[in-house]
Amino acid sequence: MEVMIGIDIGTTNIKLAAVSKESELVFTSQRKNKVLGKNDHYNFSGQYIYQVVIEMLKEVLAADLKIISIGISSLAETVFPVFEPEQESENDYISMAWYDKRTESIKAEFFNKIDAADFFEITGLRPQFLYSIFKIKWYYDQQPELFQTGTKWLTANSFIAYQLTGEMKIDYSLASRTAALDVKKKEWSDKIFELLPFGSDLFPDLIECGTSLGGLQESVKAELGLTYDIPVSLSGHDHICGSYAVAGFRDNVLLDSMGTAENIMAIVDSSKVNLKELVAENLSLGVHVIPGKFYINDAFNYSGGLINSLISLFYNKNIEDISKEDFESFIKEAAECKNKKEIKTNILIGQNGDRLGNENIDNLNLLNIPLAADRGEVFMAAINYLCSKSSRIINDLERILNKKFELTAIGGSTKNDLLMQEKANKLKKDIYINRISEAVTLGAALLGGVGAGVFEDYSKAVESINRDRKKVSFK
Repeated sequence: MEVMIGIDIGTTNIKLAAVSKESELVFTSQRKNKVLGKNDHYNFSGQYIYQVVIEMLKEVLAADLKIISIGISSLAETVFPVFEPEQESENDYISMAWYDKRTESIKAEFFNKIDAADFFEITGLRPQFLYSIFKIKWYYDQQPELFQTGTKWLTANSFIAYQLTGEMKIDYSLASRTAALDVKKKEWSDKIFELLPFGSDLFPDLIECGTSLGGLQESVKAELGLTYDIPVSLSGHDHICGSYAVAGFRDNVLLDSMGTAENIMAIVDSSKVNLKELVAENLSLGVHVIPGKFYINDAFNYSGGLINSLISLFYNKNIEDISKEDFESFIKEAAECKNKKEIKTNILIGQNGDRLGNENIDNLNLLNIPLAADRGEVFMAAINYLCSKSSRIINDLERILNKKFELTAIGGSTKNDLLMQEKANKLKKDIYINRISEAVTLGAALLGGVGAGVFEDYSKAVESINRDRKKVSFK
């Protein structure tokens, strides 16, 4: 059977899905991503991710499936340096995780040189420590040996595509999270690079998602035991790739992507975007995986991650050891506490930029928990907090875009029935949970299919998706 492969390199998991030409899920595989942490420094291993991808591709082939295309999506902001071939033996492919805080001082220094409004009108982004250019600047200061002649910095999906094909490109979707892209012109910004000690030549050329980079290198084909070629394409930022599978070209849908972080977005035509009008709003803009489309969004970095952290803290377990039973116990305790009494505890999640008036607050902090609070009350307070956070974003998007949207949710946190019901109640809006089990990998596979010519265009690729969904009605 012929299948298209979608690969998603996520913060917590690395996933693969094999999809038929009729968009049916045929095969899935999943591995935990590895985070190398020490002294508040958090890194991903590009070599580990690549080896996992190879292992999962071997599983597909062992299942007697013929791979006709590969599309790769990934987390944003993390970038890996790739040297010239003669220097590659020196490279360990270890690079900073997107949420690593080492870049806070670099961000502050950068915004002494440019006004936040001017920065937004170029990039569509708000001041944050996350962006790729700040990570590269940290390495420029701390590890100058990485900046050899010809070195390129690749996003996670570009890095894996390079390992597979030998070709270096970066897609517009993830380029718009580097903070180096002129988002309206869709080219690297000279104005941004004037403020940095390196130039745009550190990045590869830009391409649309769903454009083939070429076939597998002969060494990769030999490792996989293949005698035929497979076109490989970039499928963009994971949240946005998921929105392509779920919402396609529909502009009446707000997509709430609920994973480790939460990203809420609306899809808009690029011709209708006026960055000057959006400057005063607390939203960001990026290039969608669909050519000619942008997304307007807001996000917070501790959605499902907050739930996992609380389970880890109160159940005395490492996050990677949390089980399905632990998750169910968390929900049960929160619900029982809610049913017994009014929840008066209001958790605050504190970190830099949250205007809490305490400059010493650095990493994520749980605040405002009374000593008398029991565990279930803290759990329920966390759910209330997440509902309030996402509700504010959804209300802001509807106000700014002057439109009432249908709300569709995807991601692991949609399995939290209590959270979803509380969110619907707070919004006084029905929420539709798409039953596509692996939206991001499905989107990645379809974009890979576009690149390989399996589909005529981007719209044809999503026409056959069965978007069966569950409705959570507000009460």
